[in-house]
Amino acid sequence: MSEDLDIASADDLFGQPAKRRYSVVGPLPVLGKRVRIQSLNELEVSSFQAATITQAGGGLNRDRLIDANRRLISLCLVDKDGNRIIGKTQFPQLAQWDAADTQYLYDECAKHVGIHKGDIEDLAKNSDGTPAVDSHSA
Repeated sequence: MSEDLDIASADDLFGQPAKRRYSVVGPLPVLGKRVRIQSLNELEVSSFQAATITQAGGGLNRDRLIDANRRLISLCLVDKDGNRIIGKTQFPQLAQWDAADTQYLYDECAKHVGIHKGDIEDLAKNSDGTPAVDSHSA
């Protein structure tokens, strides 16, 4: 190993305020518009992933799995000033978008924040043996 490697210290890792990364992606396959997405911090990604599991530990929550794409899109999609532009109240509208656009956005957001293809599926596999629960019954 070379002695010239630039190994990070604790000061390098924690000495500066966290910064968001931004990217403009698109055009969306159907809408034809470009959008701006932001990175998420580790807590936001972990919270997003954990939201697919029921709080009572009873297994996967179908409603949260169904909303997973929309939740990630809403966390990442921002305006030019970095303000989120989609909230939970707009999920029903987002659910009606053409799936080509929402899948494109989900894939771009996931790649930008470091969620690998299949992470949600892995959560599901790791929860095998516990029943899926609808939020209406949880």
